[in-house]
Amino acid sequence: MTGDSAPYCMVNDNLVMLLFVMNFVGIAYVFLMNGTSIIERLKCIFYYESKSTPFNDRTHITWICNFLLYAQTIFYSTILTVEYLRYIHGLAIKGSALFALAISATIFASVLLLKRIVYSIVNNIMFTKAIAEEWNNLYFFTIKLLGFALSPAVIAILFIPGIPFIYVEVYLTIVLLAYVYTIFCGLIRIIFPKKRNFLDIFLYLCALEFLPIAMVWKSALQLNEFITIKI
Repeated sequence: MTGDSAPYCMVNDNLVMLLFVMNFVGIAYVFLMNGTSIIERLKCIFYYESKSTPFNDRTHITWICNFLLYAQTIFYSTILTVEYLRYIHGLAIKGSALFALAISATIFASVLLLKRIVYSIVNNIMFTKAIAEEWNNLYFFTIKLLGFALSPAVIAILFIPGIPFIYVEVYLTIVLLAYVYTIFCGLIRIIFPKKRNFLDIFLYLCALEFLPIAMVWKSALQLNEFITIKI
């Protein structure tokens, strides 16, 4: 007689661990090649001045390092989404999480691409070319940094399987608040340096940030049943 199979655990999934190791190696390469530029850009987020040029040749990041930073954010967001669906909404995973991870990663990659297109169009229409370029650089650099902020939660999920998910939720709430605060400060410093019209900032964030986040969240919940059936 055979008993029930052991519950799925990501740390025992060879695919997930292989991707995690590859991501770790990739980020090590990023810091080896462009670590100084990342540090300089990070300082510019908190010490930005109207006359400074934080995104210049001194802070250049190569295209492959940009790709690896985006990949880290997508990969970690994917793991957290799948684990959220498993713990909170009872997503059943048998064998490998390949299908669930692939769908979630596709959603995040598509949203990131759409953000690139929409932000470029809207900002170039609403603001000058220089301001639009400066804001786009800061905004998408913040998204790249989001992968580092998510890493403690991912490491906890992968290597502490029994950790109560409420701890992860509290940490992710703090990360989300810090992310929104960083974007809010960037808007004040770059786009609205003189007219600090908080209503305009709020409407801008609602249209281009909060609404997309809500749509992604709703899509993840809607796909829960579809993923469960397929897996």
